[in-house]
Amino acid sequence: MEHRISCTRCGNTQTASSECHQAWDEITCIECGDFIDTYGHQQEIATPNYLLHTLNLARSLSLQMARAEHRSGRT
Repeated sequence: MEHRISCTRCGNTQTASSECHQAWDEITCIECGDFIDTYGHQQEIATPNYLLHTLNLARSLSLQMARAEHRSGRT
């Protein structure tokens, strides 16, 4: 599986393939050499977890509703 990742230090975007690497292998930036992530973590991020996604959507909606209620002056 190939996916694009960006370096938080220099902003370089590169492709990382997890097919020939172990989960604990590090992904480093090809431009600056800074540690970005591990292949295992990137694979977990790419794998859809619908229960967690639904939980995050529900949390986001409840925060939006709380902010809207606070702005309208209701408590």
